Amino acid sequence: MNPLSPSSTAIHRLSGRSFIQYASIWIDSSVIAACTNSNQPSTSNSRLDKVTFGTN
Repeated sequence: MNPLSPSSTAIHRLSGRSFIQYASIWIDSSVIAACTNSNQPSTSNSRLDKVTFGTN
């Protein structure tokens, strides 16, 4: 078996249509991540509540 044959290489070429599909998925997911609501207070900046446990 020839080690340089196309079937044994790990590099796969994308067709133009596949490249456009993958690029659009990447761009869409980036836009969704950028538009998510990040107004949630972080736990490091918010005060913690004091909790006490009553046991018998």
